[in-house]
Amino acid sequence: MVNRRTARFASWSGILGIVIPSIGVVVYPIWWFPAASSSGEFVAHWVAAHHVQLQIMMVFYTVGVSLWLAFGAGVWSLLKNELEPTALEPVAFGAGLVALIALLLAGFTAFDLLIYRPRPAADASMLYDLAFGLLAMSGMPTALCTGAFAMAIYRSEMLPRWTAHLALATAVAHVLLLGTMITTTAPLGLEDFGITGVPAFLWAWILLVALRLARAPKRQPATE
Repeated sequence: MVNRRTARFASWSGILGIVIPSIGVVVYPIWWFPAASSSGEFVAHWVAAHHVQLQIMMVFYTVGVSLWLAFGAGVWSLLKNELEPTALEPVAFGAGLVALIALLLAGFTAFDLLIYRPRPAADASMLYDLAFGLLAMSGMPTALCTGAFAMAIYRSEMLPRWTAHLALATAVAHVLLLGTMITTTAPLGLEDFGITGVPAFLWAWILLVALRLARAPKRQPATE
């Protein structure tokens, strides 16, 4: 049985952490972004043509991803209470979560600088690649975070095992993001499917775990 208040906190944070950035996807879908082979001049023109949409999109992304910290804090607390004090899984989960969000927000910052004002082609190309490069590098701490969650659930059975299966699939998928750093060939190019499709695993994991936590049974009071 999990702490109901903590589960509710994590649940609402996770649900809002997916719903809010989903609005950003509607404002301007990431799969409409220029491909890795696009020139800096093309990227600069693209930013100028969609400046307002991209700014609005980034606001929703930033708020949503920031809520993942609250979601992760709640999940970390639940895992910590379910496992023995010396267990490493909650520590690895928390470390991976903080690192992945730090890299995501750093990538968002680079992209915000790109769209802040008109840029020459060389600067546009550098900031665009930097933004997506940081997003790609978030794959490894994401794999650590979700992999640790999977191991913790297999051990504690705090949540159904399917949540661990999904977390493990998310970990494996995000290791593949390393491929986006060594090839410019679709679909693994830096701004191609690899960087846009793989994160769908993470979004699905957060949302489904959050929804499951909303139905978590209340912890029974201790008896004397």
